[in-house]
Amino acid sequence: MVSQTAGFETKADIDEACQTVEPPNLHVFVSPGRSACVSLAFMATAAEIVVGTVVELFFATCAMAVLYRVYGWFFPVPKRQVVSAFQRGVVLVDGRAEKVLGPGAYWISPKRRMLLCDVRPTPFQVPSHELVTSDGMAVRISLGGEYRISSPAQFVTESSDAFGTFYLEVRQTLRAATGELTSNGLLTGQSLLSNRVKELLIPTATQLGIEVARLEVYEAVPVGWLRPI
Repeated sequence: MVSQTAGFETKADIDEACQTVEPPNLHVFVSPGRSACVSLAFMATAAEIVVGTVVELFFATCAMAVLYRVYGWFFPVPKRQVVSAFQRGVVLVDGRAEKVLGPGAYWISPKRRMLLCDVRPTPFQVPSHELVTSDGMAVRISLGGEYRISSPAQFVTESSDAFGTFYLEVRQTLRAATGELTSNGLLTGQSLLSNRVKELLIPTATQLGIEVARLEVYEAVPVGWLRPI
């Protein structure tokens, strides 16, 4: 609504204004010690009303956002976190895994903390190093493959560095599996070594929430026989 106000000095002027404006849109008021005033109100169009409402809502939203941000500087407030399609969110309460969230957007309260875990297969490699077979041959072996997080809650809570623990276990398991095989068996069937390593890794990997998706022997080169001392 658009309004206009005009001042009049005499009653005749006011009567003339009343005859030219519809009564619902006419407001007359007199201030003490001052001339009479007539407020002429003209109805706005629907488009103007919609635009005005949108503008008011926009400024109200901006004001709320600014107040929320300023409030967050002094007091703990919920935070919005997004979990991607290839991630899982582990919500922790006092160090305990409360629940695992799938892809989506969530508001996390100040008493909780969410850690994101990438559940896609991740490559790893054990560099080439010398190991000894059961019959005393030194072999230079390198191993590699892919792992993925099968249990995000266990991956986050069972160790401060789950992959570091898993990697050390892979190295130790590779040494133990090599010591179980003969030189002939290792050099003619490298899949025997990778399968045995994968089998020995299952208990530790399961405890850490890890699954070995792929494991291969990249290199197995004989170095020579060890002489007994």
